[in-house]
Amino acid sequence: MLEEALKLPFEMQLVLAAGYLAYRTANAGLDRSHKNTDIVFQVFAFGTIAYGLYKPVEACAPIPVAMLASVLGALIAAIIWRSIGRATIVKILRALGVTRENFSPSVWDSILHAREKWAYVSVIRTDDVTFESNLEALPVGLPLEPMELDMDGNVAIYITRTIDPKGEINELGTEGVLDTFGRAHLTYIPVDQIKNITISFATDITSSADFLAREEAPQDG
Repeated sequence: MLEEALKLPFEMQLVLAAGYLAYRTANAGLDRSHKNTDIVFQVFAFGTIAYGLYKPVEACAPIPVAMLASVLGALIAAIIWRSIGRATIVKILRALGVTRENFSPSVWDSILHAREKWAYVSVIRTDDVTFESNLEALPVGLPLEPMELDMDGNVAIYITRTIDPKGEINELGTEGVLDTFGRAHLTYIPVDQIKNITISFATDITSSADFLAREEAPQDG
């Protein structure tokens, strides 16, 4: 297949290369369920954007500049689609009542790729031991992200509190994350040992208590 691709005209090679790079960018972590037709047509779509940029730039600039512009254009289009376009299409379809589907391979994938900031995570193992991580209180500059996840459901977190099966709480705080020797402690929990995961998102939404208090307050007039 590689030999056949190398025999293609230069412009077609550029379209395929730019289209594939853009496809990978737009679908990072979301392509497990893609069929060959999904890949081909998305590569073609982003490649068409690259080609559309290459021809006019080539007319007034050196070929290397035109190549760079076309590839960057395809990548920018992929980033815009991933960050704004895809979510906008989903919202429009839901608003129209067409579907409730979020177009993610699974619910876990939609949580995994959520753009909202995570504030607190609680992981209950199958032995009923709970590991919690206050993500907003973790020290800055830790070796890895505050919470590492993969598409299979395995989790690694910096633990700030544990709760044993009897309900006894052990507050570790940041000392449980970064010891006096400056070593950071990350705990890996494989998916087959996980019973439940609760994720708290950082929002500016009014708390339920404030909401209820406002609803119960007497109205003027």
